[in-house]
Amino acid sequence: MSSVFALRDQRDASSEARRATARIARPLLICLTMACALFLLARFAVLPLVTIRHVVFQSDISLSEDELLSISGLQGTSYWHSLAPDVVQKRLEAYPLVRRARVEKVFPNTLRLTVWGRQAVALVLAEDAGRSLPVLVDDEGVVFKVCSTSAEVDLPVVSGLSVGDASLGSQLPASYAAIFENLRDLRMRSPSLLRLISEVRVVPLSAGSPAGSYDLLIYLTSSSVPVRATGTIDESLLKYSLMVLDLLSNQGVLKNIQELDFRSGEVVYRMKEG
Repeated sequence: MSSVFALRDQRDASSEARRATARIARPLLICLTMACALFLLARFAVLPLVTIRHVVFQSDISLSEDELLSISGLQGTSYWHSLAPDVVQKRLEAYPLVRRARVEKVFPNTLRLTVWGRQAVALVLAEDAGRSLPVLVDDEGVVFKVCSTSAEVDLPVVSGLSVGDASLGSQLPASYAAIFENLRDLRMRSPSLLRLISEVRVVPLSAGSPAGSYDLLIYLTSSSVPVRATGTIDESLLKYSLMVLDLLSNQGVLKNIQELDFRSGEVVYRMKEG
């Protein structure tokens, strides 16, 4: 009789264990099924909706869409939620031709890129593998392009700089910054006067002068007599120089003058020797 009860107890215990296992397994199975369903929903329904499908460009640089995509690193598949605009912006601004960039995400699948290019204010001779190359420099003193067209040559030449090997994207020494800023201001305020400047030559001062100090010899297209100045190249200096050069030319004495010196604020004539 006791063996019958023992067998019944074993069957009851086994049945209870199965019921307990079922109570645990059922929620786990439901959770696993829901997780799979959510994964499939995200993979085949949600992710395609937030994949970057449209890239809108606005740029003043003559670069193709493929070039901009390559520069910005957007050639593969990108998703709206994981794409970092600041990373794309840094890639664009690392390109020598780009001065500034703005990257905006537009939900759910669009990226807007706005790119502003560098504007040349001068042409500078730089060294590259032992060769002298004419390069374009903007108002920040950044070397951003090798000169390749006749239109680009129609800029003031800044010579006499100690720049060494100035690679694309490099910035010229800060001591020359004022020259390029002055040329930018002239381009904006008086482009006709800027076109009259053919060359600005940097003349380092003698030993004992403050480091990075120099004079400027400004050559104008209307005269072979240069103007020596220091400080700012502005409209007043150029207009005064043109007036004095024209006056001396009319008087017939310009051919005997080596240079005009405006450093003191008053014009000083330096005569040719002999």
